Amino acid sequence: MAGKRLSPELIVDAAVRIAARAEPDGLTGRALGAELGADRSAVWRHFPDRDALLLAVGDRLLELATDRVRPGLGPRERLQALARSVVEVYVAHPYVGAAVACRTTRGPGEFAVVEMMLAALHEVGLRGESVARHQRMLADAILSYAGMRAGWAVLPERVRRGDEQAWAGAYATLPADRYPAIAEHLPHLAGQGDDQVLGALLHALWLSVAAAVQ
Repeated sequence: MAGKRLSPELIVDAAVRIAARAEPDGLTGRALGAELGADRSAVWRHFPDRDALLLAVGDRLLELATDRVRPGLGPRERLQALARSVVEVYVAHPYVGAAVACRTTRGPGEFAVVEMMLAALHEVGLRGESVARHQRMLADAILSYAGMRAGWAVLPERVRRGDEQAWAGAYATLPADRYPAIAEHLPHLAGQGDDQVLGALLHALWLSVAAAVQ
């Protein structure tokens, strides 16, 4: 690939491939140059700095997420599918996902996500300011959860193992007279999986939407 003419699209494609390998330095000129078979300096002829490249890659992840939402779904199912897709894509590209979850990418991927959400909320009967407010609520909650899951994915295995064992360790040894609520609910706290938590979050968000329609 040496000598191949680079473009922003080719560079973002390469960055996404590196991000899928969970490599922490995937957005460096060195890593991208090696992936593309090009001089590292060539990357920065197309992006002014690393942040601009990060936002472009993050926007591509949102495009990937929207592409996974199959056509023909009803508004609720569409929003749920989009939310799960965003979480899955961010976790599959964890360093980028964790870094862009709180950002505004200002690209076609983000525009497609916002358009899909606004259209679905309008379709169920929300109007005016209520549409915008619920779109922000949904987006912020989903991106926060996706970013947290992505951040978890890049933790060292020993750190994750230690956190996972906290319910059976630090929490299990708490005195019940001082922390009675924790003692009562500890078995259920330890049994909550990621999919259950995301499902409950999406259900709670939808209840807010449904209540606003009435």
